[in-house]
Amino acid sequence: MTDNTDYVLGPAIADWEVLKKPLAVDPVTFEIIRHKLAAINEEQALALKAVSVSPIVAGAGDFNNALFTADGRLASMGPQVVFHSGAMPVILRHVMADFADEEFAEGDMYIVNDPYKGTVHHPDVSIMAPLFFQGRLVAWAGVTAHQVDMGGMAVGSVSVRATEKQQEGLMMPPMRIVEKGKLRKDIWRMIMNMPRQPQMVGLDLSGFIASNVVARDRLTELMEQYGADTVLTVMEELIRYSERKTREHLQTLPDGEVRTCGYLDHDGRENKVYRTDVRIIKKGDRLTIDMSDSSPQASGYINCTEGCLVGAIFGGVAPLLGSGIPWNQGILNSIEVIAPKGLICNAIAPAATGAATIGQGWVITLTTAHAISKLLALSEESRKHSQGVTHGTMAALFTGDTNQHGEPFGNQLIDAQVGGGGANPFADGLDQTGCFVSPRPHIPNIEYNEIHSPMLFLYRSFFPDTGGDGEQRGGRAAGTAWTPHGVERLRCSLTSHGVEVPISYGQFGGFPGVCSNAMIIHESDIRSKYAQGELPLKLEDVLAPIDLDKLGGQPQVLAAKQDELPLFPGDIVQYTWQGGGGYGDPLQRAPEAVAADVAAGYISARRALDVYGVVPGEDTGKTGSRRKRMRQHRLANAHPPSRTSGNQRGTGAPLSRFGAGLILAHTKTEELQFECECGHIFCSARDNWKDHAAYHSLESDELPAGIRLHETMELVGYLCPACGRQHSLDVKQKDAAPLHDLKITRWADREEHPAVIPAKAGTQ
Repeated sequence: MTDNTDYVLGPAIADWEVLKKPLAVDPVTFEIIRHKLAAINEEQALALKAVSVSPIVAGAGDFNNALFTADGRLASMGPQVVFHSGAMPVILRHVMADFADEEFAEGDMYIVNDPYKGTVHHPDVSIMAPLFFQGRLVAWAGVTAHQVDMGGMAVGSVSVRATEKQQEGLMMPPMRIVEKGKLRKDIWRMIMNMPRQPQMVGLDLSGFIASNVVARDRLTELMEQYGADTVLTVMEELIRYSERKTREHLQTLPDGEVRTCGYLDHDGRENKVYRTDVRIIKKGDRLTIDMSDSSPQASGYINCTEGCLVGAIFGGVAPLLGSGIPWNQGILNSIEVIAPKGLICNAIAPAATGAATIGQGWVITLTTAHAISKLLALSEESRKHSQGVTHGTMAALFTGDTNQHGEPFGNQLIDAQVGGGGANPFADGLDQTGCFVSPRPHIPNIEYNEIHSPMLFLYRSFFPDTGGDGEQRGGRAAGTAWTPHGVERLRCSLTSHGVEVPISYGQFGGFPGVCSNAMIIHESDIRSKYAQGELPLKLEDVLAPIDLDKLGGQPQVLAAKQDELPLFPGDIVQYTWQGGGGYGDPLQRAPEAVAADVAAGYISARRALDVYGVVPGEDTGKTGSRRKRMRQHRLANAHPPSRTSGNQRGTGAPLSRFGAGLILAHTKTEELQFECECGHIFCSARDNWKDHAAYHSLESDELPAGIRLHETMELVGYLCPACGRQHSLDVKQKDAAPLHDLKITRWADREEHPAVIPAKAGTQ
């Protein structure tokens, strides 16, 4: 952390003399201890889940645990929620600062849930424990998990109405909850006084303590076997190894800037759209993520603070740039983040932050991942990790009141972790995937939810025509519906996004996945239909999966943020979330793949014809002719380029490509230029190729079913003016200039870094 408050991380400067030193322990010992540290993380998680009864922790795995160096750097983490792992070093920094005048003692543990002290948002509670060996502070253990309730104005503690942190529930700065091995009962009673389900929260926190005790005991055993200095050396070497491998990977990529803008709809008070501007500057072995052009902080509860910001960026970078690299502080050491205070991504107190993870933090992760994917697409070796956005939204549905057993009850359905996967250059996106910040996703099965909660589920299903269309297709969206059961009333609220702004962006001409969609059907006839053995569903239609003509009731379409409202027997809650983004122009998809999609029910025959230009079983010659006419129709309805480079044909030597169909080529004067695969030259690589493309803003009747746009937003396709190929499809603000999403300043040296090699025209 520097004195410049614009910096959240960095500046990130490498000491290559240190990074390139040989291992300070023999490789066999390094690998053994490295995996033993990972095993400690696994056992930490098992201890927590063995004690917890929370559907969020035990059922959905919304937690993580980690080991840290004595000065608070992340050394080894579990494979659960990356948000928490990235935030915990920020939490530890605050613990150390707040207790700087006191000595940490063996057996101490510290509890924190204040977002302005490092946590992601206040329902995420963290307990950190200093670990000692033979009287010496050698490390820290930590665990963070989402709690079913921490008080405040709404069940689940995420209140749409909140405008300042004081309204949101219990927020604890670092406090010593265990002192020299003994629980501080005064602190415990204070905490248990706030949640609506103190027994469940109490078991979770007991599980936290057990998790840290497991880490203490196993690390002590490891140090007794190998020696403390050896184990600590391996922890340092792990961080150094990850930093070196990350920086070496960065050196294989060209220098320049890539950029993506993400958007968050509704702040809980107004249906405004907030911009998350991610500008990634890559230079040598350094990655700078500049978010200075993002929107100012909101008056509602969607803001995030430093811990959430770092965790969100970690979640967007590590799965793509850190593939094959241990995830720890070494990856973060390679990044600097610029985010001035007072922005929606780095808010100033007392801004409300209840929806930080499922609001701004989620958008930061996706926008960062989308930008990183553009950078990776420039490398033949790394392009396989480039992709459309996976799982564009986290639709968090909170319920509470009294359950079917007459007990206090609260729950957050985590079903939305089953999102659609983003497509990549070589494969379609998966249907059943997690998200960037959850490498090992879990959702409770239906029976678990029904046992714990007063709910009767009607369906949990995937839907056709919901993945982003493209040369490679995004994974399908999923959704669920349920009705209160065994109770006279429930309280319910919804915090979501992407209802009027698709955020499961496609890549390089691919369409985004469908928007989120939520509805309550009041006073339906579901009980009598069930009694008659009927279930009137239309699961082929994501917009109306329940047959209202047969079921009756009054539908209420929900906004992205829905304040708490009552539910009664016969009411039905149904909601779906976003599919994955597509990759490449849909008119480039192999006709046989489109036919297979129709046969499997992934897309409808109408979608195959209207978007892909394919009639299953038809002669391929007719498909080719139809697609040619569709490209001509695109151009006929498009605006000509705002700048033109004439009707030149590409004569340069192909160097690489930017996505599926844009080629980067060397001219005779050794300059780089953008060319379409058809041979049309756009412009120099210094300029914005979109200024030299034909462009078309899709009208409402041209949008794929399920995609809705806020009145301030548009979906714009950028086309080759010669052949009509779609090279980008951008969600943008109507008054904004075309996004300059790639600037090349230096190409990586191909002899030193052979991962960047010339691309052959016609390949991907």
